[in-house]
Formats: sequence, C-alpha cells, structure tokens
Amino acid sequence: MRSTRSLFSISAERAVRRGALFLAAWATAWATAPSAYAEESGGTESPFAFGAGARALALGGAYVALAEGPAGVTWNPAGMAGAKRKEMTFFYTSPFVEGNRYAFFGYVHPFLDRGTVSFANLRYGMDDIRRFDAGGAEDGVFTDRQNEWILAYALPPLGPVRIGANLKAETHALDGRSATSFGADLGIQVGADDGDRSLFSRRNLRFGLAIRNVLEPTLAMADGEDRLPRLLRAGAALRVPLAGGDRGEALLLAGLDQGKESGGRARFGVEYRLPGGIAFRGGADGEEWAAGLGLSFHAGRFDYAFASRELGDAHRFGVTLSFGAPLDTLRERRRAEEEERLARRTGEELERKEREQIDADVLDAEKLLKAGDFIGAEARFERALLWDDADERALAGLGRARTERHVADGDARLAEGNLLEAVAAYRAALAVSPEDERAARRLAETTDRLNRSAERSREVSEHLTRGVEYLALSDLLRARDEFDAAIEIAPDNPDASSYRVRTDSLIALRIDDLVEEAAWFRDRGRPETAKDRYREALALRPDRDDLVREIARLEAPAAEPETAGEGGAATATEAAPERRREPTPEEREEAGRMYRSGVDALGDERYDEAVRYFQFVYGLAPDYENVRSYLKQAHLFLGMDRYTEGDMSEAIREWERILEIDPEDEKALSYVRRARLEIRKAKALSGG
Repeated sequence: MRSTRSLFSISAERAVRRGALFLAAWATAWATAPSAYAEESGGTESPFAFGAGARALALGGAYVALAEGPAGVTWNPAGMAGAKRKEMTFFYTSPFVEGNRYAFFGYVHPFLDRGTVSFANLRYGMDDIRRFDAGGAEDGVFTDRQNEWILAYALPPLGPVRIGANLKAETHALDGRSATSFGADLGIQVGADDGDRSLFSRRNLRFGLAIRNVLEPTLAMADGEDRLPRLLRAGAALRVPLAGGDRGEALLLAGLDQGKESGGRARFGVEYRLPGGIAFRGGADGEEWAAGLGLSFHAGRFDYAFASRELGDAHRFGVTLSFGAPLDTLRERRRAEEEERLARRTGEELERKEREQIDADVLDAEKLLKAGDFIGAEARFERALLWDDADERALAGLGRARTERHVADGDARLAEGNLLEAVAAYRAALAVSPEDERAARRLAETTDRLNRSAERSREVSEHLTRGVEYLALSDLLRARDEFDAAIEIAPDNPDASSYRVRTDSLIALRIDDLVEEAAWFRDRGRPETAKDRYREALALRPDRDDLVREIARLEAPAAEPETAGEGGAATATEAAPERRREPTPEEREEAGRMYRSGVDALGDERYDEAVRYFQFVYGLAPDYENVRSYLKQAHLFLGMDRYTEGDMSEAIREWERILEIDPEDEKALSYVRRARLEIRKAKALSGG
C-alpha cells in the first residue's frame, strides 16, 4: 500500500532521472563540440580548473561523483545538496615553483528544505616575476594575481538526484593591468540514499557530472582576450563496507575530464576509512600521483596530501571545521515542534468537541424539563455529565430534573393512596434538594397521614420507607437490608416481599453488568480492573462461587497457565507474547511516508484516513516515532464522531480499539464506561 504522495514522489524522481540523462548527453556533445571562440582566444585554461581540497587531490581529482564539503563546489556544485552541517574549509598547497601560491577558502550553509548555499574563493599568485625589455635586459619584477569568487546553490535532493550551480567572478591582475569576467558552472549527481529501494543503494553507487564554465568567462586584457573554455567532468564513486562496516569501508572513485582544448584526462582514487575516523588515500590523474590521509575529529577534519609531478613535489593541507546543529537534529526539532503543535491542537479540538456535546445535551435537557419530561431531561443531563462530571449547568439541571421527577412520582403515588411510596418519593426529592419547600411540606403531610394509619406498625413502615428511598437512589444493598428487616418483623407483609423481589432483580442485572465488564477487562490484559469488577459483583452476591473462581484465576501467577474460564476464553495475561519481526530499511521508509500522510490527515480532521495510515505503520513498526499516540488519538476522535451521530455501539468499538493498543488509557476507559452506562439507562427507560 502506498500513499498518493509517495507515488507522486516516485514519478517525480523518474522524471528527474530522465532529465539528468538528457543533460548528460547534451553536456557531452556541447563540451566536445568545436567552438568558434577557441580559434580567437587560444582556449586558455584557468589555473582554478586544478580544483581544491587536500582530500580531493589526494584522490587524484576523481571527486566529481562525491564532491563533499566546501571544496566540493570547485568539482561539482551538486555535492552541496548532501551537506549536513555548516562547514568552512581552508586549503593551501605548497608551490611547485618558488613564489607560486595557491589557496582556497569555502563556506557551506545548508537550509532545511530550501537547499544549500556556498561561498568560496580560490586565489592563485606569483611574485617576483622578472621583466625584460625589448633588448633582453632585465627591467624589474612584477606580480600575477588571479581570483575566482564563487557563489553556489544546490537544490534540496530530488529523490536520488542532486543538482547545483555556481555563479562566479574571475579576476586577473597582471603587471598593473586587470580584468574581470563572469561565468557559471553546472553539476548533477545521481545516487540513492540508504533507505531507497533502487539498485544504486544496494551497491552504494553514485554518479556525477559537472560542466565547468558552462557560461565561459572572457578576460579582456590590453593585449587581447582570454576565454576560459568549458570543461566536462564525469565520474563514479563506489562505497564498499568491509565486514559489515566493523572494519571500516573502502571508497573507489573514477573520473574523466574532457576539455575543449586540453583533451581528455582519466582520474582514479581510492580511500580506506577506519572506524576511528582515520582515512588513507591515494590517486592519480595522468600528470601526477598523490597520497594522503585524513583525521576526523568532533568539530571537523584535517586532510593532508603529498603529490609528485614533473614540476616537483607538493604538500597540500586542508582543515574543515563543522559547526551548528546537524540537519537531522534540526529536522527532528522541527518535527517535534510540529507534533507538539498538533498535539495541542488535537487536545483543544477534543475539548471543543466535548464542550459542544455538553452544550447540546444541556440545551436538549432544558427543553425537556420545560416540557415536563422529567425522565428525559434527567437522562440528558446525565449524558452531559458523562463528558464533564463537574459541569455546573448539568449538575444544577440534573438536581432540578430529579427533584421534579420524585415530587411528580410522589404526587402520583399519593393520588393512588399509596402513602408509603409517596413518602419515599418525597424523601428522595429532599435527598436531592434539601431546601425544596414543596417536597418538605408534602412529605410532612403524607408522613402524618401514614403515621395515623393502623394498617402497619411504625417499625415496618420505617423500614419500608427507607428501603424504597434507597431503591430510588440505586443503593441496592441498603434497600435489600431494609426490606429484609421489614420481612423479619412482618413476614406476611406483601409490600416488603414485593420490594424484596424487585431489589433482587435489580441486583441480578447489576451483577450481570459487572461480570460483563470484568470479562472485557480480563480479555484485554487488565486483570486488576477485572478483579475489582468481580469483587464488586461478589459483594452483591457472596454466594456466587463462579466469581470467586474468576478472581482466583486472575490472582494465579502468570507462569502457571490456566485453562479457559467459564466464558470459554483464557485471560489476556496468559497469552504468550508475540515476537515481532524487525522491519527492513525499505519497510521503515514506507512507514515514514505513511506516517507523514497520517499526520496530515489527523491535522485535517480526516480521522478515517488517519486511522488507516497509522494502523499500517503500527502494524509494521509499532515503535515508529509517535505512531502509537497518534493512532489512539485518531480512534478517539472517530469514536467521538460516532457518538455524536448517535451510533453508541460503533463509538464503543472505536474506543475499545484504543484499549487494545493501551489497556491503561484512562481517557478511552472513561469514554467506554460512559457510553455503556448511557446504553444501560436507555434500555431501562425503554423497558428493554
């Protein structure tokens, strides 16, 4: 399964690769084609075509496919796209000839998602050049100074493709004369990252192509013009991990330069990197051979190269300093900040949905209360309190609704001549609203009538009255005790027997609910909560041996497997943990794409889609970033939507899926309890 975004990304990468092949073919034809300017200028080649960087030159200049660090812009500006931190490089080479100087300074600055920029300067100069007059006599000395100023930019990597370009200014000062011209270089690299599924990643292979002077600078001096010709560089780099990377890795490089005037030149290089940060290098380019080493340290790298050629030997030194947070760290910080903002926003959204639900329930309840539907109003106020048990409007409204219901019930019982139930109803009203004068007055009047009745003894009457009151307040155990006391005094009393039967029926229903809840928590790995439910049920019916056995099973050590309970299923604590296969790098990459799609869907309130994306990632790599938390949030919101639509069963199923992920999630537990309580009350009101 792939997201739309990932499919689009793959198509874009294919298009870029085809464009890169076209560019390579076009560049080759352009670089090797004859130029009319060559005859006019003589095709003078700049000394800066020599390149920069002790590492690059120790590798024979076969650096176009790698081109790492600030010095890489002189070989292939596309290499900047792989920069991970801000870096600066100082490079110096000892002269082949006395008075000859060649140096480089470069700085690379990568941005998050906006590419990489670089600034560099190459400087070449000779001092004390002797001047001769027309007769051959020495006429003093002069200097030769050349500079190449580079401003470079590389796009963010386009899949396996990197693209970069240099804009540069060439300056030349010679014996009091000077000239300035502008040019440009273009570069491209093709190679996959480790997580890619392409052929390149498995072989750790990268290709590079650069065109120096794609816009040819022309330096106009007093004695003529020098046009700096184009130079095509192509190459490949192959990384070879040794013994799984424990013994370092080898880097093999090859390159080919093709100049319009200088002809072709092959380059080769090899580097062996040790795990401790030491690298040994060697290379050749047809004109010289070189060797060198590199020492990496926390803040950068020191490079040295020795070269031998016909003009003489040379020592080259380079220091690269890294500073600032790595891009991976910055991306992680940004991702953490984005996810923190998303968490705040989703929390606020959840609170808003709960508040809207409370407001709607309170409004409906007030309408029902005004219409005299006290039972319906009470149910609506209780539903509002399921979401916020401290909401003052719902608490006050529930008190009014219950008081009105009990008073109305008392009036109805009084009209029927049932003084005992009328007294119980008025007392229940006063238990809810002690200051209600109407209920207090009617209670006094009815109690007085009841006390004057000779049909019952005062003691039986008090027990029955208190029992009915406890029954109205759902205190079943106390109600049963009161009715038992009345029966003990008057065994033939029909009211006491009738209420005792009704109480037993309600207790049985309550026990069934508790046992159902206990089994649900047991099967989902919540043994402590399940035991609490069983114990609560056992307190109502101490003679239930099956409940004692269930508690004993849950308290048995996990190492001693038990058979399935009477319900036919073993407890979740007895299930053997499933060993999960570690995902491959390709699978984790796919998980990353789906994870980002899920975060987008969650932020856009497309909860169905978010659940599908996060379920895919969670099934593949449960430890991937915040997928567990986001999957729970998506189910939570989806359940809220189902609840608002009135589909209680589906809402409960969504919230139970959260408990399958995290049995300790208090929010999901509270939502499930509330919804189940609401369903039970709805059944009780409908007589179901």
